[in-house]
Amino acid sequence: MSPEAIEQFLHYGSVVLQFVGATSVLGVIGFLTAYYAFPPNLSIDEVKDKTKHNYESRLVIKNIGKLPAFNVIVDVSRMNLVMGGITMSDLNTTDCGVPIQKLVSGEKTEIPAVPHVGMPVGSSLQSCDYEMTLKYEELW
Repeated sequence: MSPEAIEQFLHYGSVVLQFVGATSVLGVIGFLTAYYAFPPNLSIDEVKDKTKHNYESRLVIKNIGKLPAFNVIVDVSRMNLVMGGITMSDLNTTDCGVPIQKLVSGEKTEIPAVPHVGMPVGSSLQSCDYEMTLKYEELW
């Protein structure tokens, strides 16, 4: 490239930056960098046993990421449970239930320890195991 072409490129580039605003361009770049560097990150913070009936236990979900998670929903797969004389195996739920609208950084929420299963109050499970996936939507 010739020196004249480089000089014209720099001149028109500086005009564009002045028109757009260098600070707004740097702000957008900084936001995108932070967005991809610190996405939402959901984890199970603790398990709460609220009563003597294990069915009423809760999982405490916490967003340990820097950005909020929107429409958090729980998917369950390969659920096996035994209650009384009833045995259920290989249950799956996908995109089921009411989503948590927004979970900001450091915020906690509770979900049932046995998600998407309706049982009478005071019921106790003899055994229960499953694979849980927490899904969320990002900012865009």
